[in-house]
Amino acid sequence: MSIAPDVVTWALRRLRPVRHAPGPEHRSILVVDIAGFGRWHDPAQIEARHALTHAVRTGFRAAGVRWSDLAVQDRGDGMMVLVPAGVSKLDLLDPAIPRLVAALRQHNGTVAPELRIQVRVGLHAGEVHRDPHGWVGTDLNTTCRLVDSPPVRARLVDHAVLVVSEVIHQGVVRHGYRRVDPASYRPIEVAVKEVRERAWVTTRF
Repeated sequence: MSIAPDVVTWALRRLRPVRHAPGPEHRSILVVDIAGFGRWHDPAQIEARHALTHAVRTGFRAAGVRWSDLAVQDRGDGMMVLVPAGVSKLDLLDPAIPRLVAALRQHNGTVAPELRIQVRVGLHAGEVHRDPHGWVGTDLNTTCRLVDSPPVRARLVDHAVLVVSEVIHQGVVRHGYRRVDPASYRPIEVAVKEVRERAWVTTRF
């Protein structure tokens, strides 16, 4: 059976050129997760999210990073922030994360004990890809696995615990720049789903 030429022409016009995915972008990856978020009812969850957003914004403002320069993904019980490669990782460790935690401490001083926010913070860096649906990449997965790992969960006894990847530790933490204290970090082994990584944790900010 032959196909009419006008049908072929219509079909060709409907075809769209295949677009190759753009290359990866190097980003610092900050993940902040609210522990025990599901235990609260809706009003408390909404308040916690507002407080977290304010704290994260406060941290980046202290580091001189514009909010509009960040790629922020709301995770419901936390957020993932992709930071441009031009922003120093040291600026994230000091002052951004300490100011973030300080803002949460301030919030916790104004609410009932059962409504106080505890967060697990993860910092990593690597290559990410952007498509029309958002961001994807194994380094994103790695950061989330670090935050969710049992050794990190076990160390959250106060307002916050910070876990950094081996990349961040070797590149920044171990050198002791500014107020970053290498002695306060402890090594852990993370084995969560597909991720097997050495990481470092601290609760001193």
